[in-house]
Amino acid sequence: MAEGIPEAQAALEVERGRVRFRARRPAVLVLPFAIFTEIAGLLFLLDGLSYGWAVMAAPVGALLVTGLLFRPVLELTREGLLQRQYPFSSLTRWEVIDHLDITRAGNRVVLAYRLREGVPPPRRQPAAALLRAAGRPFDGGWFADSLAGRPEDILATVRGYHADPSRRAALPEARR
Repeated sequence: MAEGIPEAQAALEVERGRVRFRARRPAVLVLPFAIFTEIAGLLFLLDGLSYGWAVMAAPVGALLVTGLLFRPVLELTREGLLQRQYPFSSLTRWEVIDHLDITRAGNRVVLAYRLREGVPPPRRQPAAALLRAAGRPFDGGWFADSLAGRPEDILATVRGYHADPSRRAALPEARR
């Protein structure tokens, strides 16, 4: 996996042979509003309004749904890099990737890839449009600043798998 890179090991999630980089949770942005809503629901209950329970349950339900269902994942598979983001998945095969690097496009840090000559870019790549608009020489990528872990460590891990077919062979097949 990410031998010698303790930060990458902390950001990696390995479960039944699957290697994943999960998106970090933007709790700092959500928690103040959730706390305010919880207090409002409690005040409704203390005031005798029965819908206070629903007001108190809403932030908890929203955090669970967004944390479990809509949280994007970059998964390393035998076939390539699979980005899972509800409702779509996008697989970029190892053999079509020429090289990988970290770049800045707009205000985002992108784990970007360049495809081999003549390979059409995959559909549904939000980072591709941002990279083209910024004039970067890449065909697509993933928003590394939204993944848990340092972008440099993620790049080192992905490059390690890209360079070594024997390591990729140990990965599970992509589930789409």
